[in-house]
Amino acid sequence: MMECGTTSLAMIFRYYGLYNIKTLLAEIGKVSTQGTNLYMLSEIAKQFGFESDGYKMDGFKHFKKISLPCIAHYEGNHFVVIYKINETHIWVADPAYGKYKLKQEEFRKKWNGIIMTIEPTREIFENKDMMDLVKSFRHKKNTIAKNFYTSLLHPFKSILIEIFAASFILQLLGLALPFFAQGIIDKVLSYNDRKLLFAILVGMLGVFLSQIIFTYARNMLLTKLKIKIELIFFSKFFNHFINLAQTFFDMHKRQDFIQRFQENLKIRRLLAPSILQTFIDLLFVIIYIGVLFFYNGVLAITSLIFVTLYGIMMLKFTPTLMNLENRAFNENLKAMGSFLDTLLGIQTIKLLNIEKLKFWSWKNDYKKALNKALETEKMHIKLGTILKAFYYLSHIVIYWVGAYMAVDENISIGQYVAFIAIFTMVMNSLNNTSTLWFVFTELSTTYARLNDILLQDPEPNNILGTHKDINNITIQLKNIDFAYDENLRHKVINGINMTIEKGKHIGLVGRNGSGKSTLVKLLVGLYQNYNGEILFNNVELRHIYIPELRKKIYLFPQEVSLFDTTIKENIQYGNLEAGMEDIIEAAKLAGIHEFIRNNYLGYNLRIGENGVNLSGGQKLKIAFARLFLANPEVIILDEASSALDVESEKTIMKNIYKHFKGKTIISIAHRMNTLTQADTLYVIDEGTFKEVGSHKDLMEKKGIYFDFIKTYLDI
Repeated sequence: MMECGTTSLAMIFRYYGLYNIKTLLAEIGKVSTQGTNLYMLSEIAKQFGFESDGYKMDGFKHFKKISLPCIAHYEGNHFVVIYKINETHIWVADPAYGKYKLKQEEFRKKWNGIIMTIEPTREIFENKDMMDLVKSFRHKKNTIAKNFYTSLLHPFKSILIEIFAASFILQLLGLALPFFAQGIIDKVLSYNDRKLLFAILVGMLGVFLSQIIFTYARNMLLTKLKIKIELIFFSKFFNHFINLAQTFFDMHKRQDFIQRFQENLKIRRLLAPSILQTFIDLLFVIIYIGVLFFYNGVLAITSLIFVTLYGIMMLKFTPTLMNLENRAFNENLKAMGSFLDTLLGIQTIKLLNIEKLKFWSWKNDYKKALNKALETEKMHIKLGTILKAFYYLSHIVIYWVGAYMAVDENISIGQYVAFIAIFTMVMNSLNNTSTLWFVFTELSTTYARLNDILLQDPEPNNILGTHKDINNITIQLKNIDFAYDENLRHKVINGINMTIEKGKHIGLVGRNGSGKSTLVKLLVGLYQNYNGEILFNNVELRHIYIPELRKKIYLFPQEVSLFDTTIKENIQYGNLEAGMEDIIEAAKLAGIHEFIRNNYLGYNLRIGENGVNLSGGQKLKIAFARLFLANPEVIILDEASSALDVESEKTIMKNIYKHFKGKTIISIAHRMNTLTQADTLYVIDEGTFKEVGSHKDLMEKKGIYFDFIKTYLDI
């Protein structure tokens, strides 16, 4: 879901002082699954007051004249930002992987020589509309952080306080043990004080028992909290996701969404008991260091030096690890895409006998993903080894310096043992903190990926719009223009005007790709970014409550979707309030009742994923049963019966015309019996109506429709 073009542009905008608006730029650019191009990026930059120039270069010798940072076209279908270059190397900010350095020869192998410079003009901050848009986006991002994430924890404030209190007490109890050890060495062993020994042992037993009780209580609270928060988070996230506009789903691939939901699972790690304990450990490091100074200043300063160096090393390795994590994520995304591509096309793969080809293609992608995962693990091991070596070195130094001071009697043996114990607690806390740091680093990336979805606006749904009963519907389309990707300036619908009176049978005819299916999708509000007006009883579509509209206007799509539930439930999706008698009647009208009745499970038969246990015709009939059950005012059939045999189609269409008598029917069809029954036919080509009339009139005219009939029906 990484739109590399707009993300690269956002990097450059941020370099010049603008807020990080990559999601906003993707929205402005209407980025599709095919991504962006340099022209689109140039147009977006121009809107924000930047000027751009494109160059085709033979090498790097002219780069001294180029203003950096600039955008480079890379690997055929990718964009990166070049922000530094010298005689031998080039520094790149890659939207997919982060920042890294390459040798010029290595970069040139994947670079086609095309770059685009982006430079600011005086118009940047003078463009009030764009600045207002950026401010609005920034406010929206902050609001999401407040309402979506912060609100998750607010209902559990009291539980969180209890958890932190238990963790705080556990830390204090842990701090008591070194003092017990000091007391045993300096007091009990030195003075043979048996009473004190007994008192210390009782105290230690009390501490151990308290630790067990508080650890159990805290972990139980954490487990319950984790489940509740995860349920709320996933519910809010999925509710937002499922209500996004259709355009958002058109713009992205399936594997993008699957990976985003896998990202959600990482949030569990943040609420793991070990992570919370580590967070408390980090707070207690300051207290521990204060206690170390209480024992001995020289030893404490020595310890503080090691603590500081330890922290610096963690910070130094973080960017490298983030880069590797991003690379592993993107390679895994490609492997997931290859897997889904194979899974969804398995029948075609078998028919073409290309199992081996698809296997090797998947294996190649999966191997790359594993190699990146291995590279990441190696870096984790390398860093872990360095930190562990540093951990041991620090202990050796403290042991030596402490022993030297104990020999000189600057500290007692008990203080020496207690100091080492507390120092070990400090280093263990830091060691655990490194884990916490990397978890937070990973989660920051997860947060950014989830925000790509959370920052998207839900489907326009005018809840304050008209809810009135929109029966006896008259539909008017006035000067309708529409393009899936406005920046490509390719209008799918161009200047459409039409009026559909209640009860009329309308036919839409045209070649593939002429705009028929797009037009009917506009009528049910799947796309609302059109120009012009779509009126239902003189009320504009965008002023109507969309769920109410879709109850009245039913679109039967080219490809129906069935769900992995029972036949009864699949039919009932047409009208959730319908009873069993209505469901059976709808099934009879669709010609599927006898098949269902002859199955021993009847309407309780589970049909499998997308009706895998049914034939193509049976799936269509269940979908038609939904239509009959929904009983809408306007029926739109998008080549609905194309997969049915002639007899079944004739029966179902007869039932449709009879059952929905007096209601509006809009059909996209190529079959003669459907075309001849239409009151009016609209011949659409290149997004506009070329001919309008009845079948008889258009045949006599011998124009586009006549040629279409000759071509498609061979008459």
